[in-house]
Amino acid sequence: MKDILVLRELDQIKAISHPYRLEIIECFEEEQPATAKQIADRMGEPHAKINYHIKTLQKVGILELIDEKVKSGIIEKYYRPAAKTFVIDRSIMNTSEKSVVESINQASISIFENISNDFYRAIENANDLDYAQKMLHYNDYYLTIEETEELQNILKTTLESYIKDKRDKSREGTKAYSISTLAIPRVKKKK
Repeated sequence: MKDILVLRELDQIKAISHPYRLEIIECFEEEQPATAKQIADRMGEPHAKINYHIKTLQKVGILELIDEKVKSGIIEKYYRPAAKTFVIDRSIMNTSEKSVVESINQASISIFENISNDFYRAIENANDLDYAQKMLHYNDYYLTIEETEELQNILKTTLESYIKDKRDKSREGTKAYSISTLAIPRVKKKK
């Protein structure tokens, strides 16, 4: 498994822009391969539906077929994400081609929807008020695009340095967290 896979093809961006497919990718535990049935069970979804989306992700190289085993006359296919992190190629992001822009926008929306769903589930299941202290929010700062990119790079470097050895879920007292940073331009509503 690669650390980073740079998505350079429109088919890859379209495939990963589907919110359901992002959920499937997130269901893989660490670097452990899983079958479509195992992912379906984790998500509580029909196997056929998951299998369809897994095949789509495999076709464009986002998932890899790792192994095939025969159990009771049935071939079980084991998949794994091709990388720990997926990044859209910067040159694609600078295009004005409508279908590419729409796919990138949909991918951004899908990622945000997954983060939003995690956030709402966490709030609904919070056992204490401590959770509110884990969210930082700053708004109405005026930055250039370059300053925004610089800030994102600083945050990325700091976070990656801190969390690099935090994937061991067997460490005592730990639980899974989704860590996100957003820099969103403030857009006023049109009247």
